[in-house]
Amino acid sequence: MGEKNYKNRGEYVFETLKQEMLDLALKPGQSISENEICTRFDVSRTPVREAFRRLQEQGFVHTVPYSGTCVTKLNLENIRHMIYMRVAVELMVMRDFMKEFTPFQLEEIRHQIRLQELLIGGQDFQPEQFYRMDAQMHGIWFSATGKEKLWEFIQAQQLHYTRFRMLDFVTETDFNRIIKEHTQLLSLLEQKQEERLEETLKKHLYISMTRMKHAIEVEYKDYFE
Repeated sequence: MGEKNYKNRGEYVFETLKQEMLDLALKPGQSISENEICTRFDVSRTPVREAFRRLQEQGFVHTVPYSGTCVTKLNLENIRHMIYMRVAVELMVMRDFMKEFTPFQLEEIRHQIRLQELLIGGQDFQPEQFYRMDAQMHGIWFSATGKEKLWEFIQAQQLHYTRFRMLDFVTETDFNRIIKEHTQLLSLLEQKQEERLEETLKKHLYISMTRMKHAIEVEYKDYFE
């Protein structure tokens, strides 16, 4: 989306910086200065200050006395709560989907899984590409059961959870594992094996906390509060 699609330069700066924070191009704890942003976007201080104000209101940046503005760090407790909530909500939605899905909706899921396979089979794919495909696939059972607003709510938990999910994909070395888990979820839905669904979904959504334990405590410890 180009700059011409935004109402003004301030909104363009705001949306661009926000997306860069969500994609971890601007890292948790990283300092950003008005001067650098003014130079980068070739704008005056007014739209930059407006963008910084909105980012601060939404919790993406905070002002450090005598140091300037920094991107907020991730809160691990908040992330744990979000995963817990997502498991509870998504499990209910998937159970509803299991009762009323159509062959076309199952084919949509298969198609999304195939796109994921094609993506990781290519060269130089970016983690945010897989993140968006992953979200699109999970969103199918929410949409099919009329629960789009719930999915939008989960996706809107950007401050900590979305950035954590992006870090999850940035540090992932086996995307085939994720695709296998997606295929397993599809199989359980198609065969209506409700008794195995909770265990499989929990494993799928919680594995990042276990897999990234070392990264959280060592390589990326500065990303967290």
